[in-house]
Amino acid sequence: MPIDMKLVIAGQFKELVRRGNVDKITVTALIEECHISRQTFYYHFQDINDVMEWSVRRETEQLLRQSLELPQLRCGLELLIAHTAGQFDMLHKLLCSHRRQRFTDALTACVRVFLNGLLERFMPNFAVNQPDREVFLDYNSRALTGVLLDYGGRRELDAARLSAQLERILLRQLAEPLEEM
Repeated sequence: MPIDMKLVIAGQFKELVRRGNVDKITVTALIEECHISRQTFYYHFQDINDVMEWSVRRETEQLLRQSLELPQLRCGLELLIAHTAGQFDMLHKLLCSHRRQRFTDALTACVRVFLNGLLERFMPNFAVNQPDREVFLDYNSRALTGVLLDYGGRRELDAARLSAQLERILLRQLAEPLEEM
């Protein structure tokens, strides 16, 4: 079976994040950990931020695939919340680094894709014009990212309860007709 070098590099990046200071992770450190050449690294990624963003996208795609197999919107939200809570130590390190803005932008973009996928699966009759849909997704992806990053590190986190609350909020927004100005 051929080795997926992107997965190897991304896996080592995550390991370096878990072990130490995110701001000290360099391409040199990563290629040494992976036992690859600089050329191999740059064949797959542009820089460390590209590795981080690719990793976030990949995990979100996996979560979305799993969520789309679940019976309810709430279950998909709970999966996302539980996954975020389980990864929170690593996420916290990224939030405390100089890569914070790039990380939160990447996470927000991925949460937007996740929400759009859930809408298509669980709310196929969500009939609004495209500009309103874009605003709905932008607004809620930013809000959900904030909630995930705020609640994810809490010891008393009840993922089932939080997902039920978020589902009610989203469904309430979807049920109210948008008035044209």
